[in-house]
Amino acid sequence: MNESTISTLAAQPVVTAQTRRWMIGILCVLSAQLLFGTTFAINKLVINQSVDPILLGFNRAVLATLTLLPFYWRRRKSAHWSPADWRRALFIGAGACAAAMILEYMGTRYTTASNVSLIISTEAVFSIFLCVWILKEKLAIATVIGGLAAAAGMGFVLLDDIRGLDVHFESHLFGDLLVLGSVLCWGLYTVNSKILVDRSNATVTIFFVTLFSALSLGGINLFRGTLGQIGHMPTPALLGTVYLGVFCSGFAHLLYFQALQRLPASLVALTLTLLPVFGVVFSIALLGERLTWAQGAGAVVIIVGIGYAVWPRNRTHTTLEQFPPGQ
Repeated sequence: MNESTISTLAAQPVVTAQTRRWMIGILCVLSAQLLFGTTFAINKLVINQSVDPILLGFNRAVLATLTLLPFYWRRRKSAHWSPADWRRALFIGAGACAAAMILEYMGTRYTTASNVSLIISTEAVFSIFLCVWILKEKLAIATVIGGLAAAAGMGFVLLDDIRGLDVHFESHLFGDLLVLGSVLCWGLYTVNSKILVDRSNATVTIFFVTLFSALSLGGINLFRGTLGQIGHMPTPALLGTVYLGVFCSGFAHLLYFQALQRLPASLVALTLTLLPVFGVVFSIALLGERLTWAQGAGAVVIIVGIGYAVWPRNRTHTTLEQFPPGQ
């Protein structure tokens, strides 16, 4: 047996282990994006059961906190935050995340789940612009082009609601604008979370952010007197809420971060283009929604814009690769 044969045989276990690592990573990220993609249709189904949108946010946050608790407990010693870091975590959870959930779920009440999924997906590109402003990262030309494309796509998505403008606070356009406002809040959540992740790890950060958002939303619901509605929720709404909290807000994030540990971040970022695809598909399948030509064209342009912005290059923007768009 010559040296070349021996070297080949010795390398085989390494190749096999690397292939297995990639296969697990691909499975994790696809599963995560699939779960994220179901969020919008299930949110709409639950809210259509006369569930208060802000109460839904509280229920999801509580269930996600309980789901993440055992995973946090194993890594609790890795959090070495300063008082400023704890204040930032409080701002992210009680402020940005809670506000994003309120705006997104209130918007979901008035507009379609398809529109919500398409608008929310642009947060991936919007976060990069916030990185330039907050983290002082360099702005790449590809980011500008991708961002402009995503914005143009969003214009197509909103076109039908703008043309049929009916000025009142329960119109489709009003819902779209609320969801658009949540994109800003989700962007602040993503960029500020990146700062904390650099000082501990993703599991610890997500746990405390979710905990603080649960406490904030709990206080809001207590003030509004809506907490008592939990005991009167119909069974389909309860089952949908459990699914959203445990799987979409809990396990989906864990799967996403597992994928980041096994795959290049640029490859994981490319899967963000699947979010609007899954979102629209599940909205059509579960809710019977239909896309107009304008929404269909907008969906294509948004996906292309996101894909172009996150395509692997010599880039400095890593934030959107580490955190998926908020749900």
